[in-house]
Amino acid sequence: MQVIKSHNDLYSGVFKFLNIAGPIAGISIIVASSLMSYLQTRPQHLPVTHTLTHNNQTWMLEVARTPEELEKGLKFRSSLPKDRGMLFVLGREYKDVPFWMSQVKIPLDIIFLKDNVVTTVIHNAPPCTKNPCPIYKGSVATHVLELTPGVASIRVGDRLNIQSFPGLSKNAIGFDSKSSLLWK
Repeated sequence: MQVIKSHNDLYSGVFKFLNIAGPIAGISIIVASSLMSYLQTRPQHLPVTHTLTHNNQTWMLEVARTPEELEKGLKFRSSLPKDRGMLFVLGREYKDVPFWMSQVKIPLDIIFLKDNVVTTVIHNAPPCTKNPCPIYKGSVATHVLELTPGVASIRVGDRLNIQSFPGLSKNAIGFDSKSSLLWK
């Protein structure tokens, strides 16, 4: 064990430590920032947990529920299969529901729903390549559905049949007598 003989030895030791730790901390901050930036621009792929059946067609749906999932949505995706979509659970009823296509790379049909009934349909919303992006509003909605444009002939007033896969937890989901999806 070495005994510190003077304050100069202490300062010298701290200085040597900072010369080593400083660059390591700096590099760590740069790597962490780069990693966070990379992760924020990666598309999210949520588990497929629900189906939409309409006019003898079926779509497999990812469901966005948390604030982070709702915010990211289909951003950064370069494609969406014709039999896939995303259902956004808003948590309650909203009027004049705003959706935009910021950082979404593909065109989409945006369908606003209240209790499984279509209230507004935006056909073929184009990707937004520069700000400000247009805002698409639904008159009223508890959920929003995004699909590949033109694959579904969904119109205002249609009642959609959205169901969860058998065996999934239904803790945030209720079902009516026809077993179609109703959100609490």
